[in-house]
Amino acid sequence: MQCIQYCDHYDALSDRASERLIQVIQDKPDATICLATGATPELTYRFFVEKIQKNQVDIRNVTFVKLDEWVGFPLHTPGTCESFLQQHIVQPLGLRPEQLIGFQSENIDEKECERVTDLIAHRGGLDLCVLGIGKNGHLGLNEPGTALEPCCHISRLDDQTRHHDMLKTAGRPVTHGITLGLKEILNAKEILLLIAGEGKSLASRQFLTQSITTSLPASFLWLHNNMHCLIDQSCLNFG
Repeated sequence: MQCIQYCDHYDALSDRASERLIQVIQDKPDATICLATGATPELTYRFFVEKIQKNQVDIRNVTFVKLDEWVGFPLHTPGTCESFLQQHIVQPLGLRPEQLIGFQSENIDEKECERVTDLIAHRGGLDLCVLGIGKNGHLGLNEPGTALEPCCHISRLDDQTRHHDMLKTAGRPVTHGITLGLKEILNAKEILLLIAGEGKSLASRQFLTQSITTSLPASFLWLHNNMHCLIDQSCLNFG
């Protein structure tokens, strides 16, 4: 099933997305959930934490997976995906260290990809993958190009991604990232794609044509049989 829902504003999108996260955990208390980072899911995660705390949802057996990470920075440097998830998910929920599967960021090679994918496989795969769409149409750090890497890999960042808002505090250039590949993403039992924010209009409109192309990695989500996409209607009007 593929479902596209248009939301009147960002708050409504975030509320619906947080409800879906809660439902997945209620349906499967030991769910494995992959989380994107950045501005798009930030409010979703805030609502998610609030609802877990208010309704005393049992998350003791839930495992979260970090979708990607910048390469070359200490893990807890401001602006890393690790720091984002620690701030918005791990610390507010009081998660145990083993409840977050994440990439290391320094002195890594393809063995780091194998380590993370093995941990995911040991959990039985991803039950839900929460994603956003990049301004250049990337998915995680699967960047546009003439060809795409199918599996988890270290990626060379597109020029536009190197100026990502999360990297404003980095203090030095970032050239590479490590990311789950399209194979791992599409193997998730469910995809929750959130589309919101300025600068997403072109990529979003291209995505909605349902044409699949390596120049828009997010378009490969149309190959998934259980994708739920929430779109902030206003972002289609931004440049």
